[in-house]
Amino acid sequence: MTEPSKAVFLSYASQDAAAAHRLAEALRAGGVEVWLDTTGLRGGDAWDQKIKKQIRDCALFLPIISVTTQERDEGYFRREWRQAVDRTHDMAGRATFLIPVVIDNTNDREAEVPDEFRSVQWTRLRNGETPTSFVERVRGLLQSKGARIDSTRPISIPSAAPAPVAPSREPSASAPIVPKSPVKLSPALLAAIVVAALAVGYIGLAQFKSRQPAAVATVTAPLSAPTNVAEKSVAVLPFVNESSDKEQEYFADGLTETMIDLLSKVPDLHVAARTSSFYFKDKSERLPVIAKELNVANVLEGSVRKAASRLRITARLVQADNGYQLWSETYDRDTKDIFKVQDEISAAVVTALKLKLAAPAAVADDRGTTNTAAYNQFLIARHLGRLYTLDGYRRALEAYEKALSLDPHYEMARAASNLNRANIADQIGDGPGLTRAIAEMQEGVTRAPDQAWAYRYRGLARAQWLWDYAGAKVDFQKAIALAPTEPLNLQDYGTVLSSLGQFEASIEVTQKSLDLDPLATDAMANIAQAQLALRDWAGAEASLARALQIAPGSDTLLGTSTNPGMAALRLLQGRPEEALTFCQRVTDERAKIPCIAQAEYSAGHKAEAENALAELLKSGATSNTYAIAQTYAWRGETDKAFEWFDKVVLVRDAGVTQLLSDRQLDSLHKDARWKALLKKVNLPE
Repeated sequence: MTEPSKAVFLSYASQDAAAAHRLAEALRAGGVEVWLDTTGLRGGDAWDQKIKKQIRDCALFLPIISVTTQERDEGYFRREWRQAVDRTHDMAGRATFLIPVVIDNTNDREAEVPDEFRSVQWTRLRNGETPTSFVERVRGLLQSKGARIDSTRPISIPSAAPAPVAPSREPSASAPIVPKSPVKLSPALLAAIVVAALAVGYIGLAQFKSRQPAAVATVTAPLSAPTNVAEKSVAVLPFVNESSDKEQEYFADGLTETMIDLLSKVPDLHVAARTSSFYFKDKSERLPVIAKELNVANVLEGSVRKAASRLRITARLVQADNGYQLWSETYDRDTKDIFKVQDEISAAVVTALKLKLAAPAAVADDRGTTNTAAYNQFLIARHLGRLYTLDGYRRALEAYEKALSLDPHYEMARAASNLNRANIADQIGDGPGLTRAIAEMQEGVTRAPDQAWAYRYRGLARAQWLWDYAGAKVDFQKAIALAPTEPLNLQDYGTVLSSLGQFEASIEVTQKSLDLDPLATDAMANIAQAQLALRDWAGAEASLARALQIAPGSDTLLGTSTNPGMAALRLLQGRPEEALTFCQRVTDERAKIPCIAQAEYSAGHKAEAENALAELLKSGATSNTYAIAQTYAWRGETDKAFEWFDKVVLVRDAGVTQLLSDRQLDSLHKDARWKALLKKVNLPE
């Protein structure tokens, strides 16, 4: 190393060496000089002096945080961290030096790190997988310090401005719940958490695709915020769970979602949708940055502490551009008063923004029940259902059944329960169970004829399992008419249009859902699907790149058996080796195996392709029939493909909804059996 003063110093525990080297390689490939120990030696006066000098002279210090550092009370890396912190004491407050990097799911609220780490922005790079945007950020910071950068090394995405260094927004320390009169909330006691997440979602999300976490992708695109911020606009950030029981997270999330629903009913008030707001859960970001990204002028944030039958809820409304606190309050109540507290918070926000609150009956319908115990079980179920696993669906079903036993007229819980039953039956191949669940989903409209969610659930059943696309269109149009500001209604309607081959219309409708929920990666993936169907490779890549930047762990975006993604795009572009790289990052085996089988085949790796196909036939003969048919079509084995599509129709595999948009099936289109297949599943020729 010739100029250590221009280098980036990586500090890591020895068990995290692989991730550290992966990060170092990415930075070096971008022309960044990196220093890290490659000898594995620790200790000794000479070594200590060398480390101290490097930390004293380096331009940036990147501590790698993980479950390993969390579990180790002692380690040389902790000495390095202290030395780096000591150096910051001599720096100007505006100087950027510490860039903490988390390589797994370690929670930044609980991480065993110096307090100084919490005052700056954290970056999550799972397993050290490093997107180009992070390399560009480091390059920008180094250039601002006057460091030499090797400009001859190419970067695939133009340089962006360095990301802002944001103060931490950590929750306040726990305190006992003591019943008292409401008091003004101190800003020091509040914070909001943000997340990326992988999983973004909602109860009906599983109708067209499954979501599982995967490795960080290396394709990124810069986030861009909308403009023309409305003065009467607000984002409700996820309320922080301060309960000792971490499973109470669902309650805090449920409170947040209900607040979003209640405020969305207020005339003339623009409210950021759930998916976009929850993107900022578990992230330390400044309120002005959040507000800009969500295109709002105000932010509502708070915390929840639940112990036995007592609640403490704190909330504050902040004007994002100047940090002015418009309103704050603390509520110490019994859990049975949760609805009253929600209404009081909504009314306070409306008053602060000088708006009129919607009629009480309108907002009450969003909860679906007046029974707080049933509502609590509903929140549990919704939380579990969003795990998108068979076990999660089963546990959610138990909670929904408890909710219905407490309130037999809780129709919203009944509808969600039936969707859960359908998802379970679909995954285990229970035909009779699926039929019963679908019938119940259809009956839901007669029980709640004035509720948008009832039409959306029936529309999902009609599109996914009954292949009644005309009926599904009518249902989603009705849902949109009843709830025009609910982005999921528009998003699902766009998916139905794509299933029918109306790709331009699908993009237009789905874009409207993105206008309401600008960080919804599912909508971006749906647009990419329609763009692939139109053979707009550049457009699809841009849509997927943005989605992957927001949620860099989505199997669907990386490539699955029934949805377009980076792997599918690379296959269609004739770049199988790159496709294989994306396939190997997928964690959902149902998606990973067919992805690999197709990429290995296109790459000319005959043995590997045959092995993957054999594994797919063994594991997916009853539960992954569309993937098998698609794989045979990609291999050019037409007879085998149609043989398996007969099974797809027999088991009512939901992948059928992708037939017209799946460009990997193009080899079948000239065969007479293709038109017959489309006719069987009610799709236009």
